[in-house]
Amino acid sequence: MAHPATSHVGPRRTRRAAGLLALTPLLVAALATSAQAASVGLGTDASYSVLGGSTVTNTGSSVLAGDLGLAPGAAIVGFPPGSVGGTIHANDAPAVQAQVDLVTAYNDAAGRPSSATISSDLAGLTLDPGVYSSASSLGLSGALTLDAHGDTNAVFVFQAGSTLTTGSGSSVLLLNGAQACNVFWQVGSSATLGTATSFTGTILALTSISLQTGATVQGRALARNGAVTLDTNTFTRPGCATTSGGDTGTGGTTGTTVPTSGGSGGTTGTTGTSPTGTAPTIVGTPTPSAAVLPTVTTGKVLAVTTTQARLTGTVRPGARPGTIVFQFGATKRYGSTTARGRARAGRRQTVAALARRLKPGTLYHYRLVNIGPGGRRTYGRDHTFRTPRAAVRTPRRPTVTAPVAPRPPKTHSGFTG
Repeated sequence: MAHPATSHVGPRRTRRAAGLLALTPLLVAALATSAQAASVGLGTDASYSVLGGSTVTNTGSSVLAGDLGLAPGAAIVGFPPGSVGGTIHANDAPAVQAQVDLVTAYNDAAGRPSSATISSDLAGLTLDPGVYSSASSLGLSGALTLDAHGDTNAVFVFQAGSTLTTGSGSSVLLLNGAQACNVFWQVGSSATLGTATSFTGTILALTSISLQTGATVQGRALARNGAVTLDTNTFTRPGCATTSGGDTGTGGTTGTTVPTSGGSGGTTGTTGTSPTGTAPTIVGTPTPSAAVLPTVTTGKVLAVTTTQARLTGTVRPGARPGTIVFQFGATKRYGSTTARGRARAGRRQTVAALARRLKPGTLYHYRLVNIGPGGRRTYGRDHTFRTPRAAVRTPRRPTVTAPVAPRPPKTHSGFTG
């Protein structure tokens, strides 16, 4: 695999990658394991949004919800104008410990046995929980959907032998209880997130991580040896909506985990303590069972004209009412939204909204979004439609009447000429 210290490197995995690069989404889903796996233990890295090895450089007004760290380097540049919601650690004891914990987490993710070998581009796939590996690079040119099937503890691990690269406007979407705190990207060299990428999960890169302008991350960017480069990016905490914890301790066979550096469990799991001794912050509302998890389905588009279209879908907000809205735009960055509405708790209901100010003859992307308590969002899949072209009116030409030639005069004999 990507890390030479693991026992999973070798011809066997290489042959598997060569034989299965053309997997269809259906086959990928079938190969993925449904067994519940433990989350990757992050230790003290759970509190970080960004951790670098050599340098951390920022351009623009980046926003980091958690800590910012660097070790063994000491050059952190661009804060301000960037802002950090936690603490900045520049080659101090906490940063050094964070790098130690990153090595452990990296080896954990890299050493897990593969559930399925995947192709280089993940766009358009819907994947079940599991460990997905590529012997070389991984790319994302569009939308990837991770479907937990109602299991909030479902874990998704991606193993890239070399690079991870996302295209402009690409996205990682969570479906049916999947949570950002349980998504991990182990990268054998460097990761690059393209302009306006909407990314989900924790990146564990051996070398460097670069985020281009406007890319957002619900998770973390953790680089072992190289630099982390930011450009007007936003990091939000990948909180876990569970009844007993968050995302990084070590739990028992049925326990859940918490964002800490410790905590170990027996058959039911135990809760660790955070580095500051305070309880971990949980983003979202605990969901007692899969029966009340939000489900969102983007529907058909109706009554399309050159300037507007009616978007439809179905939603079940979960245990509490939700706010629903459609995102739409000429790319998967969307950029526009419909008016917001309300959906009643616990009921599956059909919703519709009008997308206005459209341009004739244009392909549009759209999806339905449910916004739950604490701002937690559940996305429907991306769909498309095209507005008709505007009718071209041909100007009427004026009617031209040909002049009538005069008749020759008659002679007295009754003949002409």
